[in-house]
Amino acid sequence: MIICITGMPGAGKSLVGDILAKKGFRELEMSAQIKENMAKEGIEVNKDSIRDFSLRKRKELGNDIVARWTIEKIKSLPKKDILVVGLRSADEAKYFKKSGSVTIISVVAPKMLRFERLKDRRRDDDPEDYTDFENREKKEKQFGIASAMEHADYVIRNSSTVEELTTKVEKVIRDIESKEKAVAKKTK
Repeated sequence: MIICITGMPGAGKSLVGDILAKKGFRELEMSAQIKENMAKEGIEVNKDSIRDFSLRKRKELGNDIVARWTIEKIKSLPKKDILVVGLRSADEAKYFKKSGSVTIISVVAPKMLRFERLKDRRRDDDPEDYTDFENREKKEKQFGIASAMEHADYVIRNSSTVEELTTKVEKVIRDIESKEKAVAKKTK
């Protein structure tokens, strides 16, 4: 089973990833594929160079290039449940969908709650104030996250507790497994 997670910054994608990792999913960050390709080209990795490299490669090689790199990585791994975090465009979503049995989950949360979460977590690329947050939102939308979210098979609203989110994720996994079993029965 391959699950791709998408959503705006602060929605809870990493938290969903943690929940699925506890269930045995192997997590792949799409940004890791970008960094790996940057290293191959001898490019220093920082938040500006990652964004510039991503935009340049998408322009040169197509908007689905990071998805293609990620699928190649998945093919090199032993068969297992895979979680792909960081889906950022409709083209990436379409590429994953045509690659086989892939489910896309969009994680959503109210804008102000996402801002507060980003302020509290204090990663290097997290905003220092609301203006920074708005600027990051615009940059993320340039990549097409909203269009990627439109391709989701499931939408999980993350505006409450970790326990509630865990329950929602578990329900989605059960539903995906049920659908996969039904498809497997039909193909026999």
